[in-house]
Amino acid sequence: MIHPSTVIDRKPDWVMYNEFVLTSRNYIRTVTIIQPEWLFEVAPEYYNLSEFKGGETVRRLERV
Repeated sequence: MIHPSTVIDRKPDWVMYNEFVLTSRNYIRTVTIIQPEWLFEVAPEYYNLSEFKGGETVRRLERV
């Protein structure tokens, strides 16, 4: 979940975060909304989909 102190007022599809906060719930904080295409532009060698195990994230990235 996105921490309530953030200024993001909706649940985005893709985010990048810097902090993982453990309270009675798990939150991410210091969050920015991103476009999935940016992942391939910034680090194409890291996001080689043929090396990922199957799952929802892979299917969503393949659509990009």
